[in-house]
Amino acid sequence: MTESVTESKTEPMTETATFTPTEHIVRPATIRRETQGQRMRRLRDEKGLRQGYIADRSGITQAHLSRIENDESGVTKNTLRKIAEAMGVSYEDLYVPRDGKEPEGPRVVDIDDVLESDALMIRFMGAERTDPATLEWVRRSLAVLRNEIRRRRDY
Repeated sequence: MTESVTESKTEPMTETATFTPTEHIVRPATIRRETQGQRMRRLRDEKGLRQGYIADRSGITQAHLSRIENDESGVTKNTLRKIAEAMGVSYEDLYVPRDGKEPEGPRVVDIDDVLESDALMIRFMGAERTDPATLEWVRRSLAVLRNEIRRRRDY
């Protein structure tokens, strides 16, 4: 029995692949866990719901919901359950458990954080927007306080 070997020619590809080699690579240093606010906003956006609608149905203000979504304010489990119900999702789908690395309670901010963030400055001022002149006066005053604290601590 004799086997015959035939050479086959490969034909050039006629379709163009659109694959970026790096798009499927996961780099451990860049992996970030989704925050509570990010998950809430993502699910709300996926459902096409507005903040005002969710706030009304869950019994909180739209400003508070915005602060939760921006991770500027914590949220109780009871409020989170109300928000989940208003969004039409399960509490388990909405809840992001803490991994133990972050301390319980609100994030501690210092004067530098407040001076660098408009959102934190507004929270510092009682969550009310104010005129630009007053805002600038508060910024200058906080900067003076920060500098004095550093001087006294030999910072």
